[in-house]
Amino acid sequence: METLRTNGFYGPTLYEYYKKSQFSDDENLKNIVTQYSKLNIKYSYEFGGYPKYRYMAKGRSTRDLFYILSAKSETLSEFKQITVGIIPYYQHRELFEVFEAIEPIYDELIWNQYLNIAEKRLHELEEYAKQINLSGKLRRVADFFNSSWPEDIPLIVSFTIVPGEKIKLIPPPQGNVIFCGLLTEPVDNYTYIGKVVHEFAHRAFAEQPLTLHQQIDQWFLESESPHKYMVNFMFNEALGGAIGHKISDELTGPHEFTYGQSFMRDYDEAIYPLVVSYLDEGKPIDSPFIAQSLKIYEETFPNALYEYHYLLQVYYLLTDVEDYPIHQLPSVIIKNISSPLMYEFGAPIMDDENMSKLIAYDFTKLLIITKDNESTFNYLKSKIAELKRFKDLDLESDFILSFHDADGKAYIIMNLHSIERFESALKRLKAQKMIASENPLIYLD
Repeated sequence: METLRTNGFYGPTLYEYYKKSQFSDDENLKNIVTQYSKLNIKYSYEFGGYPKYRYMAKGRSTRDLFYILSAKSETLSEFKQITVGIIPYYQHRELFEVFEAIEPIYDELIWNQYLNIAEKRLHELEEYAKQINLSGKLRRVADFFNSSWPEDIPLIVSFTIVPGEKIKLIPPPQGNVIFCGLLTEPVDNYTYIGKVVHEFAHRAFAEQPLTLHQQIDQWFLESESPHKYMVNFMFNEALGGAIGHKISDELTGPHEFTYGQSFMRDYDEAIYPLVVSYLDEGKPIDSPFIAQSLKIYEETFPNALYEYHYLLQVYYLLTDVEDYPIHQLPSVIIKNISSPLMYEFGAPIMDDENMSKLIAYDFTKLLIITKDNESTFNYLKSKIAELKRFKDLDLESDFILSFHDADGKAYIIMNLHSIERFESALKRLKAQKMIASENPLIYLD
């Protein structure tokens, strides 16, 4: 259902299979998906005390519980019974009405055709996991993280049958469950093992004791490196990638890094020797590891504080746009600059709460002004001290102003008189490549 709801963002291979099937234009199925999309099954909550960027450790939702319990249910009826009470009953009833309506379609489209193949592949994987002592490899990972993962809680890998030959995206692990597509076309077993270990690394990292999460965060915050926020933010994902690659190397020999987004992949590859040395020596993460991780980042991305490609890996977008869907603006950035690790956005600009959030943000602050330009700039000058040094700005013209504040945080302010100029502005940034301290102002033609 998540594959259909997100038009293939979750489960792109499965979605491609669906689009080629006899159900691609089925009105009944479309109505079921519409009904599912309207349901609210996600009520969020958070464990207190965790550092800012430990999202997987502290963030939880009722939807996570549904994922976990789905892996522990043999039948839809059992799944229905053990999930009573997670969300209000009327929503629970509506959710399972959707599941009961979709089940015969799923059976016809996938289950009945591919169950025998899937069972055979699953048996092969189970035998391969025993052969390579997967449990021992996972224990090494848990020890590296000083994880509190208990010995008597098993790791469950929940496979979904996916007709195809390539896994393009794996949902985040939840609890003691890792989710993965089980492809119907031949795939080397070590490919699955690498992905399982990668995802387990995320869970082992999340399940470190709270005090260790706080200690690691403190090691980052005590550093004088200008990159400490970025490396702290991407730490979990970077370690997962490097660890998964390490296990794949053990099984098949050295091979290229091909997983994930290019920026993260480059850092995975750079930090890989450090991770390998700690795993091979049986050492847990410590303060020198954090210091080395920061040093490696700086050496790998020497212009990270200035190049727009890097600055727009994580950003907060604040705008006054009204006649254009704000949620579509990041896709224009992806098209012209880079695919980010994360972004947030807000509106309007002249709002003290939004401005406080922007100023407190640890990463790039991107502002897009399209109206009331003079009053907006006057407001910004009252909030952002560094703006006062830019005098005689021609607010009648379209321009981009890029600079760093006293804490080294980057600002990119676009003064545009129409959001239609946004893509042109991004093209200029791409051509400019990086912030030029001696010439921070770019006027658009």
